[in-house]
Amino acid sequence: MGLFDNLFGAAKEIAEGAKTAFENINREMDEAASRTGNVGQGEYDAPPAALPPVPLQSVLRGCDVRLMISGDFTQHEGYTRSTFSVKYDPEHLSVLEYDDENEITVSLLEGVGDFVEIGECVGEFLSGGSVDAIIFEAFPEGRYLFKAKIESSDYMMYFYVLRKYIDDPFDADILLLFYPAEVEGTELERKLMSCFDEAAKTLTITV
Repeated sequence: MGLFDNLFGAAKEIAEGAKTAFENINREMDEAASRTGNVGQGEYDAPPAALPPVPLQSVLRGCDVRLMISGDFTQHEGYTRSTFSVKYDPEHLSVLEYDDENEITVSLLEGVGDFVEIGECVGEFLSGGSVDAIIFEAFPEGRYLFKAKIESSDYMMYFYVLRKYIDDPFDADILLLFYPAEVEGTELERKLMSCFDEAAKTLTITV
């Protein structure tokens, strides 16, 4: 009976943890909508369901990198220091047009490159153990050091910082979701962040 009670208690704890995580992301999204006033944005409030994930492969610092990401994302030319980059491309799903000014991208960066604000966040974390951000979560172990969401000008950056190569904050490797600030607080942002978080969980690096 004691073993059964222990198993039941563990299952209950896992279920409660998942419920808490779901409630937290919904609360963060609701707070973002309230803060920005981005409620009723039309095309951003009814995005199509995410397509099944597809594999991506690249090379980071001479190592093979693999992850899975929703088929909603297609090839993108990338940014400075990108080892791969894809963009949210719903053209086959709707009549919406996403031009160069409102592109939504996911990239793996070898060093922060042009994203100086992210390098500053890494430096802030290394010096104080936290980051002043809209969303922040540190990871005591595993592949990532922390994740955060910040705003820069008219864009949002939601990113994971890999644990290696952080002696120089601007040399840290980053998995980044980059999107227009007008998307914040909408159902589209919920979809994008969910797809991105799932992709981050699948990232593997093989020497």
